Amino acid sequence: MRGVGPKRADALRERGLATLGDALAHLPRRYLDLRRRDSIAALREGLDAVVEGRLEGLTIRARRYGRFRSASRAWIRDAAGARLRVVWFNLPSYAEFPTDEPVLIVGRVAAAPEGGLQIVHPEVHRLAAGETPAIRPIYALPAGVPQRLFGELVAAALRCAPDDRLGAIPAEMRMRENLPGARAAFARLHLPPPDTDFAALADGATAAHHALALDEMFAFQLSLARDRIRSRARAGAALERKADGAAARFLAALPFRPTAAQLKVILEFDGELAATSQMNRLLLGDVGSGKTLIAFWAALRAAEAGWQAAIMAPTELLAEQHFRNFQQIAGGGCGYLSALLTASVAGAERARLLRALERGEIPIVFGTHALIQRSVRLARLGLAVIDEQHRFGVFDRARLLALGAQANVLLMTATPIPRSLALALFRNLDVSILDEMPPGRAPVATRVLREPASGEAYAAMRAEIAAGHRAYCVAPLIEDDEDGGGASVAALAKNLGRELPGARIGTMHGRMRAAEKERVMRDFRDGRLDAIAATTIIEVGIDVPEATVIVVTAAERYGLAQLHQLRGRVGRGGAPGRCFLIASANAGGPALARLETLARSSSGADVAHEDLRLRGPGDLFGSRQSGALALSFATFIRDPAIITRAADLAAEWLARDPKLESEASAGARFAIRKLLNSGFSLGDVG
Repeated sequence: MRGVGPKRADALRERGLATLGDALAHLPRRYLDLRRRDSIAALREGLDAVVEGRLEGLTIRARRYGRFRSASRAWIRDAAGARLRVVWFNLPSYAEFPTDEPVLIVGRVAAAPEGGLQIVHPEVHRLAAGETPAIRPIYALPAGVPQRLFGELVAAALRCAPDDRLGAIPAEMRMRENLPGARAAFARLHLPPPDTDFAALADGATAAHHALALDEMFAFQLSLARDRIRSRARAGAALERKADGAAARFLAALPFRPTAAQLKVILEFDGELAATSQMNRLLLGDVGSGKTLIAFWAALRAAEAGWQAAIMAPTELLAEQHFRNFQQIAGGGCGYLSALLTASVAGAERARLLRALERGEIPIVFGTHALIQRSVRLARLGLAVIDEQHRFGVFDRARLLALGAQANVLLMTATPIPRSLALALFRNLDVSILDEMPPGRAPVATRVLREPASGEAYAAMRAEIAAGHRAYCVAPLIEDDEDGGGASVAALAKNLGRELPGARIGTMHGRMRAAEKERVMRDFRDGRLDAIAATTIIEVGIDVPEATVIVVTAAERYGLAQLHQLRGRVGRGGAPGRCFLIASANAGGPALARLETLARSSSGADVAHEDLRLRGPGDLFGSRQSGALALSFATFIRDPAIITRAADLAAEWLARDPKLESEASAGARFAIRKLLNSGFSLGDVG
């Protein structure tokens, strides 16, 4: 393309913009409404201004030093008589200034060196020459790529993009649903017409946004539905049920009665595990709802049927906790051997364990990423359980499943997702939901405070530590940056040293080596530390019954679902839990209201619904790495009904064209290929 040399091409490619199709899918970051008119008297520094008036007092001066060869200055006077200075540098000598005629000036207001305000390098539109653009798109672009040039790339893409490649939804279905065509939708977002509702455009809530989001989700749901059909036909390990087997004895021997929700989920699993087709299930449950108990039961079902079970957790401490709890709750495994395989298991012990697994002598193994190393072989894997599945990448999960082609799959997550959204987003899986907490566990009392009124939180930490309990303190950053305002683990640790005299304080964050993090968390669990200053790395951690208070600083920076996960770290023992959400001093009213919503909600389902309403679905699919799902327009989905509608349309179309062979399915075939080429794998079952 003209204007795109090697340097600009490389810069665009680094942003994922290599083709005209990429440019078309790169929607504007924001818009500037040129239909409005700003009064010069009301302008403020840092705002985008649209000023109508006349240019006067033009001067052009040559410069002998600095990076600019010339400076051109003028004044624009609006209808009220107010004046604003405008400045251009290095304008070509042939530039014609439309002085003494109506013009429109568009640009960012800045402080002038001598005081007052000015606009540097504004756009100038001659009103006498015809209509100006009504709405200007503003794109997020790398340095050195002008907005005007990118606009030309988008215009070229709109001219030459083939109609049958732009939309996944077949034309007849699109007409029935009263949806604009994909080309028309793109055109309305890149080149908004003068009658566009600017508020809806800026909010991502126009019919064009809706159409593109629905179209993309239609392709995604087609992929899921086809994968579900294939998986239903895939042979699976049939875990034969035994009335008096280890799984039944395990439930009977529990010192407490499982919740009704747990028993319901176990009943759902029971028949599926005994079937000859492969089970693919996602188990959603709030922190502390008892997901691990169900995993233990399923592992024993595999063992008693003569198969092996592997349970993979994201951290060594969590894997170790699962192993110890299994030993304790299941009475040493109800007669079946179990083992722990992590990076810490080395030398002769590791070699012995690997041989026993390969021979099938150990039916149940707990572990971390160590389970998916090349040296690991399992004789007869019948069940693969992945805890906190969103913490693993696609290929991590695929490697575990590669240990046994017939293995039944159970994914578990505590990420709060509304039921309706989960059922729509994970249609390639069967979804089970634990919507009941065990009796006796009180909700964590949550308080919202605002800097600098955080003394109450630190007083609570001192009191809890004095009573023999432990505390978490969370910050969004590892080290302060220019905008950090002290919201870092480093600053937090210093502050805790002052606020908690005599307390033993540790720090934990993502830049630490795995062994360091494990050591800090183990010291905290075993009582060698009283408090931890950490990032959200503790969101997935071990159970520390003595942890009773958590303080989250700069709490407005987090989503409600993540804050709910964090407060789930405390109150897991006999003592009640307390959570303090400390908002920054500059946090606005809406941010504080959002935090107050969390303080009033104890249910993960309620939190998920509110988070979805406020932030959209976000990244519900796990680690965004190679192989993770990349949706271009999902941020515009404000209503789960769009996802559900896309799923229904996909099911309807597959019933008519199961192999997507018809001419009407050409766009769908292309969209699915594009999804697969982006790195998304249908093996990513969660």
